[in-house]
Formats: sequence, C-alpha cells, structure tokens
Amino acid sequence: MKKNNSRPGSRNSHSHSQRPSQGGRPSGGGRPQQGRGAPSQRSENQIPREWRIVIGTHAINEVLKVRPQQVKGMWIRQGWESSNDLREMHELALENRVKVDIKPETVIEKFGSSQQGAAIFVDGAPTLDMQGLENFEKSIVLMLDGIEDPHNLGAIVRTSWLAGAQGVLIPEDRAVGLTPTVHKVACGGVEHVPVEETTNFAKYAEELKKQGYWIFGLSPRGKRSIFELDLPDKVVWAVGSEDKGLRVTTERLCDELVFIPQASSSASYNASVATAMALTETLRQHAPRGNRKKS
Repeated sequence: MKKNNSRPGSRNSHSHSQRPSQGGRPSGGGRPQQGRGAPSQRSENQIPREWRIVIGTHAINEVLKVRPQQVKGMWIRQGWESSNDLREMHELALENRVKVDIKPETVIEKFGSSQQGAAIFVDGAPTLDMQGLENFEKSIVLMLDGIEDPHNLGAIVRTSWLAGAQGVLIPEDRAVGLTPTVHKVACGGVEHVPVEETTNFAKYAEELKKQGYWIFGLSPRGKRSIFELDLPDKVVWAVGSEDKGLRVTTERLCDELVFIPQASSSASYNASVATAMALTETLRQHAPRGNRKKS
C-alpha cells in the first residue's frame, strides 16, 4: 500500500456473516435521571443526565487537573481522613474550589463497587473536532462497533490516550457509554480522548476518507495480518463487539479487513487487547526511526 491520501479505486470483496443481533446497554452504571441542583441536594438517581459521573482515584484526579472548572461537585466517603489517596484528592478539590460533600460509602458504592471512596460530577467532556482532524500529519481514530463491556471500553480509552489517538467513535445504542466504571478503568483517559456517540458511522467514515484516512477493520475474515500492512499516516481502526465482531454494515465501510495472528483458532483476542495491538503497531510504524519514546 502506498502512503498517500488518495482513496482506493475499488475495494476487495469480503465474505460476510449474517448480521448479528446486539444486546442492550448494560444497566450497571446507567445514565441518571434528569434534574438540576447541587449534587449534595440530590440522590444518585437524580444527577442531571448531561453530567458525567466519574469514579476511581486516578480518573478523579485527572478531572481535577484537566477540567476543574467543569466540576459540579464531589462526594467523598465518611472516614476519608484515614486514606492518603482520599486526603490528597480532597485537598486538590478544595484547591480548585470544588464543593465536597461527605456521604456514606453505601451511597457512593451505587456508582460502582470499585469506586475507591469518591465520585465526582462533571458537566462537559472532550469533543471530537472532525474538521480539525484534517490538520494532523499522522493520526489515529477508533470506530468501536458495539463494545458492551465497560471494562473493555475503559481499557480501550486508556490505551487510546497513551497511543495519542485523536478520537473514539461509539454507537449510541446497543453499546456501553461513558459509565462510571468506564471512567474508572480508563484512569483519566476520558479527559484526553474525545469519545463521540453516533447513530451513523457511515457519515463519519465518509468525512474521514475525504480527509485521507484509511479504515481497517479487525476481523478473522481479513486476508492480511496487521503486521503485513504498510500503514498510511492517517488510520481508522474499526473494532467489533466482544462476541459478534464487526457488523456487516461496518465492514462495508472499511477499505480492508485485516486479522491479528494467533496460535489457536478456538478463541479470539479480547477487544481491548486487539485494539492495543493495533494501536501499538500503528505507533511503531508512525514513529521516526531512532526517535521512539519508551513507556
């Protein structure tokens, strides 16, 4: 493949399986009810829908560092003084003039069993600037087709942050959104990588292709492995759901389907692991020789 911005004149035909049915959005960490007012005056089911609920020490600290002006409040568990992490978090919140309310841990646990004693409420998140993507010489965008496990989405967003991805596209329906657990697993990645919900991947795919992006779908039906590709400077990786893979409609948006080699065909890579491998290979090829940063 030549590294240029021209679109391929024709696409290889791929055999497609029957379009799979998709499961519903997980209820754990679901979207809260509409409502207004300070978090201290409301229950966990009355936080405004547009606010993000962030749990996890690393994720909360990243919010306070990156966008403290968008924080609407923080809840911290009773007995927080006995925890070094919570004391540091409390101090950082007060430094940024964030209102902190003390709550029973059982209340905060309703946002997730791994909440680590605190929850923060944020109005706003990074947004994907489609026009701005055209200005990148080298760029990576992800198209996640039906990821339902919040741990998978959180891990993918965290890896995307470390890999320097410019954005992540996810479906509005039949996929997990930015739940508290996703924020916790992403360890602050959500504050740096725009996660855009859409009902129409095709619209984004068309615009990205106009800007010189090539779309590669991870699929066992691919004819070449990711290690055989000479990747272009602008790449979109399409990744399917954990058990069904890419939908036929999403496969048709791809310029090529590619696979990741594995020793056994009786199982498949976890979605977040497969994404990490694709992103790492992209970084490897995009990095100038002799100028590769160590993690």
